[in-house]
Amino acid sequence: MNSNLYEKILNHIKEKGSSSGYEIVKALNLSWSDTIKLLDFLEKNGTICLDEIVDPTKPFATSVWKLCQPKNIVKEEVGAVGKDEMLGTVEGLILNPPLLRDIKKDFPAMGLMDSLEFIVSSTKKSLKIMMPYVGELLSILFTSHLQNLKKIDSIRVITEDRWENKRTIEPLKQFLPNLQVAYATRRESDVKVTGIHAKVLIADEEIAVVGTFNLLQIHLLVDYDIGVFVKGEVVHLLAKIFDDLWEQLTKPQS
Repeated sequence: MNSNLYEKILNHIKEKGSSSGYEIVKALNLSWSDTIKLLDFLEKNGTICLDEIVDPTKPFATSVWKLCQPKNIVKEEVGAVGKDEMLGTVEGLILNPPLLRDIKKDFPAMGLMDSLEFIVSSTKKSLKIMMPYVGELLSILFTSHLQNLKKIDSIRVITEDRWENKRTIEPLKQFLPNLQVAYATRRESDVKVTGIHAKVLIADEEIAVVGTFNLLQIHLLVDYDIGVFVKGEVVHLLAKIFDDLWEQLTKPQS
């Protein structure tokens, strides 16, 4: 991440007068995680100022930035990631709206809906979701990005065998023929012996979101939830775990 990227953002904002996080990502073809880091540095440097957040449920995508009294921009790499990775890298922090509302405002984080929409909209081949509870947020995500999701090879969801989950997922299959679901709950004598608690979304085995949230309105508007974007080998491992579990859950019962 060199000074040219900072200059590109500043020139873009100067030309437009003001610009949102989403507009900067699209105009400059930057990753969301890099754009968050760049904007955070420029804000702390005093070069740009946050004008407004149009939608508090999408604080990154709808954050509007303008130029303010600049300080000297450091002409060197800032926050560069080391080349030696272990299992991968954390590309960004995710905070949901209640956390963003109640803590200090200077965290370089993406909002929950920002991150979910980024994962869904950027998927080109396969989307894998492992989540105990799916509801309103899944319906919103899938219907908002229906055309893109129709084009990808597969959408697989592993979730709990609950009526509320089925009420959300099963109707979506009418619009998404590539959508498959495996219900992970197993009971013996009415006692639950196996279930899902992991919360992961994986796009194309390239980037994943791991967090504390379910795809329910309460995790968007009420509870405090945190997540991270990860890249690298860890995403391949998460995908393998998902695939192995999927195979177990969907194989014919002998």
